This record gives sequence, structure tokens and C-alpha cells, in this order.
Amino acid sequence: MLEVALASAVAMLTSELMHRVMLPRYVRRGLLSEDVHKPGKPKVPEPLGPAVYLPFLMASLIHFLLTKDGSSIAVASSSGLAFLIGLLDDLSPLGPRIKPLLLILPALVLIATYQITPRPLLPILGRARLHYVYWIVLLALFTVFSNAVNMMDSLNGMMPLSVYMSTIPLMPVLAKNEGALASLLLLHSSLLPYFLRNRYPAKVFGGDSNSLFVGSALASISAISNTEAFFCIALIPFLVSGFSVITSVGGLRERRQITSRPVVLREGMIRANPDPMAPISLIAVIASDKWKREDEIVREAALLSLISGILSSLTFFLLTPR
Repeated sequence: MLEVALASAVAMLTSELMHRVMLPRYVRRGLLSEDVHKPGKPKVPEPLGPAVYLPFLMASLIHFLLTKDGSSIAVASSSGLAFLIGLLDDLSPLGPRIKPLLLILPALVLIATYQITPRPLLPILGRARLHYVYWIVLLALFTVFSNAVNMMDSLNGMMPLSVYMSTIPLMPVLAKNEGALASLLLLHSSLLPYFLRNRYPAKVFGGDSNSLFVGSALASISAISNTEAFFCIALIPFLVSGFSVITSVGGLRERRQITSRPVVLREGMIRANPDPMAPISLIAVIASDKWKREDEIVREAALLSLISGILSSLTFFLLTPR
């Protein structure tokens, strides 16, 4: 664990340094986006995905050099492609159908850089043999995780805090797979400086380059540890939110193509949009009964994520033969 601690420290410090260097440059160059959930719609620097992924990549290289464990490089390579896809989308928006197809490519990178075993652990059933179906499921997993995390990145601090709450309980699940656990800890470390600035009131936005990277990294970590089912349980709030949005708008749509917002705003307060044509998101569900503050909704989403993470860990230890 000394090597992991050293690499995590590098990830955290490098991410902090990159944020401090990049933020004033973003402001000078006008790389700003509106915070639409606040009165006056203040402008915030975006995208800060490079300040999260590049420290993760550097820390993964250090971990590999110290331990010779290639799993960290596999995760960094796979999620790096998702980061580039997201960065391209930040600079020049991709279509709502081409982006999910492109997000299959990180799975192919992981397969090429790591010896994936098509025998995932499943609740109650234990170790399964899915030599043919598994590869199709793996391709879908990357697209689903990446888009689900991306759709959760709507309010200040909502995505990183929910990722922490859902995956911290999974650490005991990954205890016997040192490479997967190390990659998860490096992800947490590189994400921390961003979270401290993205929480309410946000001073930075990550953009698709950040959220797609995080989703792909989680998919990669689950694949190399054969714990895909348990990551799915832990990410239930992410998956339900993404599925609800897609079904309520009638299929895949780019965020910019959705004319009716899922919520309405009043003096900094948020409530579900009563329009029957409005998308149904997790935010709308949480704010369906009364007006709520942005930070209040984020805390409730994080609580749901924590419950899902604990449920996933309990399922692994109590209901899964190993």
C-alpha cells in the first residue's frame, strides 16, 4: 500500500497544481459556461477534465513503475480514450448517437491492454462462465457507465460526491484485487481537488471530458476485477437517472436538443417541471414534492448513492459464493 499511497499523493498534488494553473488561463481566454441553476447564471471555467485525467494518468504510470502491475496502465489507457472523446465533445459537440458508439472504443482498448477474464462474479450464482455473451455486455457496460455518470453531472458537486459515496463501500469488495483497488484510489485522489472546487457554489465545471473519463474508469475497474454486477448495484442512482431521461425524451438526445428542462427554477430554488413533456431525471424525482436548494438535492442524491454502495458491498459478502 506504500506504492499506492505515493501514487495517490502525486495524483492529488498534481491535480491541485493543474487547477491552480489552468483556472486563471480559462478566465482570461473566456472558456466559461453558465451555471444555469443559479440566479443571474454566473459563468464558471469549463472544461477542467484535463486537470483530473492527466494527474490520474501520471499516478497510474508511477504505480506501474513501482509495482509492475499492468492493470493501472490498462485502466488509464482505456479511460484516456473516453477522456479524449469527451474533450472532443466539449470543443465540438458530437451527435447523440455517435457519442455512445464511440464510447465502445475504450472497452476495446481495455481488452487489448489487459487479459480480461470473461467470468464475472454474480450475486447468488457466484463465478459465471460467459465466454460469448460477456464481450457484448462489456461493450455496453462502457457506454452505459460513461453516459450515466455524464447525466449525473448536472448540479454543483453532484457527480463527484455521488461517485465517492457509491464506490467507497466497494473498497472491501476490491481488497483481493490490488490493481483494481489501486486504480479506484487513484481515481478518488485525482478527483478530490476538482470536487472541492465543483461543490456548491461551483467554481469549476468538468465538462464531458471529465464525466466520460470517470464513467469509463469505473467500467474498467469493474471489468479487471470481475465485479461488474456489484458496480452496477452501487451505481443504481446513476443508471436509473440516465434510463429515466432517455425513456422520457423518447431515445438518445443531445443535452442541447432537449427543449423542455426537467426542473424549473425560482430564486435559486429547484422543483420538478410539471410539464408532461419534460425529461424525468433523478433531480426531478428528488425535487418532485417541494422546492429545494441545489445543495440539498445533491446531498440527497449522495445519500442514495451511499445506500446503493453499501447494498452492493453487503450483496457481495452475504449473497455471493466465492
